[in-house]
Amino acid sequence: MTRTLEEALKAVLTDDNIVSTYEARAIRELIMADGVVSEDEKALLEKALAQNQFEERAFDLLSALLLRAHMK
Repeated sequence: MTRTLEEALKAVLTDDNIVSTYEARAIRELIMADGVVSEDEKALLEKALAQNQFEERAFDLLSALLLRAHMK
């Protein structure tokens, strides 16, 4: 069963409201599965980064992905 990015983010945030490095890696793999970060994925990721708590390394992983996506 394929999960959407939104479903994955909701799942990792409902357990303890903090995205771990492991969870961030899984989210990054989900986003990059098709090799493209879509506009919807960018928007959802920006919202998540602004509104939720992340372990430092998790924030770094996902914000770097977002930065690279905006540079393309």
